[in-house]
Amino acid sequence: MTAVFPIGATNQDPESLKELASIARLITYARQSAKNLNAEFPVWCLDLALGAVLQEMYANGLQTSLFEEGADTANLATAH
Repeated sequence: MTAVFPIGATNQDPESLKELASIARLITYARQSAKNLNAEFPVWCLDLALGAVLQEMYANGLQTSLFEEGADTANLATAH
């Protein structure tokens, strides 16, 4: 999956970012649970969902520097 993120944020609503971050945490937890169960297809679907949520967060003004410190974040944002 290749996504293009706009340079200028279109909507910098902090409440939207908080809600999207909560959804991202929920998806990450579900993905890890599916991975522990060796459920490959749900893991793939949750990777796609997480990528979509991260794309929405970037569109709402999230700065990429917040995720550069995490080692697994790039892997989670890339769908297979």
